[in-house]
Amino acid sequence: MRFLVQPTPDALARARPPVRAFLVFAALALAGVAVQRAAAGGFTAAGVLDQYLAGGDPLPAAALWEEVHVGAFLYGFVLLMAGSLLAVCPVPARLRSALVGLAFAAALADLFAPFAVIRLGGAGGLRVATSIAALGSLGALLAVVAATYGRPGRRAGA
Repeated sequence: MRFLVQPTPDALARARPPVRAFLVFAALALAGVAVQRAAAGGFTAAGVLDQYLAGGDPLPAAALWEEVHVGAFLYGFVLLMAGSLLAVCPVPARLRSALVGLAFAAALADLFAPFAVIRLGGAGGLRVATSIAALGSLGALLAVVAATYGRPGRRAGA
């Protein structure tokens, strides 16, 4: 990870293959979450309510915390790595801050949305919105890194 501290053209070129591998891995992980949520009906308000409030009984707290744990690990890992890589991409600092800030806020909202669905006894649309916002903003962050990493130009921190 020295290339993040000393981003010389040679160091960036040597790091390109593992960076590309990470980007593919991260995109596949996000796609996997999207497929899992779609299969469980998580992209419709009614499907979310069926999942979290089936038969009027809310999911147990342990099931909610397990979901939060998985999301926190995935979202945190992608945010940390993509945000770090974005620092050596020729992206204006304002755009970088906006991308990372939006992805962070959307991911945090998505982590707490299951509890809101249970607490409010509904609000399935909230979970749908936070899922789309989190997965979309993290996907956009990965796309910007993929499009700009290692390209010549003004560094983000400059």
